[in-house]
Amino acid sequence: MPFSDGRHIPIVLHFATALRPLRVLDVGIGIGAYGLLLREYLDIAEQRVTKDAWKIHIDGVEVFAGYRNPVWDYAYDTVFVDDARNVLAGCTPYDVVLFGDVLEHFERSEARAMVQLALLHSSAVIATTPHVDMVQGTWAGNAAEAHLSLLNATDFPNLVAKKAAPDTTCYVCSRDPISIERIKDAAALCPSYKIDKVAYWKRRIVRKLSRVTGLTPRPRNS
Repeated sequence: MPFSDGRHIPIVLHFATALRPLRVLDVGIGIGAYGLLLREYLDIAEQRVTKDAWKIHIDGVEVFAGYRNPVWDYAYDTVFVDDARNVLAGCTPYDVVLFGDVLEHFERSEARAMVQLALLHSSAVIATTPHVDMVQGTWAGNAAEAHLSLLNATDFPNLVAKKAAPDTTCYVCSRDPISIERIKDAAALCPSYKIDKVAYWKRRIVRKLSRVTGLTPRPRNS
């Protein structure tokens, strides 16, 4: 979908601001929420309110042109309407590449390759992705919204930190010594959730059964 699970957004912003990037690539921008938030906390929070005062370069990638809206033009320096794999293969260096609920839309091997490619072109990678099965096909006319894989920590090379939200996990990867230290420092102070493991596994089993049987789980209040 063109927006992220709101429960992990504070985690993403915590690591993104701790890395103090000057150049960011936001992959799969959807409606542009992360671009707007990054602009707010990296530029506007530093009293650089007007565009001509901004110092942070934020580019975006989105394969579905139907999500274009005024936020794209306001928050981003450039938006590439293209397959993320094409952009990553030929992009200039960035301090941070962000995959906000994007990688699950690719086959697992492709998702792994994208993370590795992003690490070649950046000092750090921040990625959020579900850790529970979330069945999803075409959404609002966008076939690229289908979920094709379920990833875990083994799919993220050079993993420095990971923080879980109720249904998703934020992974932060880097090979750059300065970025690694900043990530470790930030991880110690990162906002976190207390996950109810019984409810978590029950939810996973129900979702797995619904995929196998094709039946929709009955609402809790019924």
